[in-house]
Amino acid sequence: MNETNFQQQLRDNGFGEGQIKSYPPNADGPFHTHDFNVMLLVLEGPFSLATDDRVMTYEAGEVCKLSAGVRHVERTGPAGARVLIGKSL
Repeated sequence: MNETNFQQQLRDNGFGEGQIKSYPPNADGPFHTHDFNVMLLVLEGPFSLATDDRVMTYEAGEVCKLSAGVRHVERTGPAGARVLIGKSL
């Protein structure tokens, strides 16, 4: 998926305008939760999302969704990652 189509998908699903977020190389922070839903498009990756149950890895052009309250951690490889992220209550 490209950025333009993803921005439209964010608006259509009530996520508003997306923002670019960059993650440093070899990121592996602490587990945490958010009080909002997330939908993101990986622009540069890979980008991994680990929950208590599994680890999903997304490549550039792939979309990831995460519900509010899900315990998770974002992980990246040696090149880091860049995503276009939308948030919704």
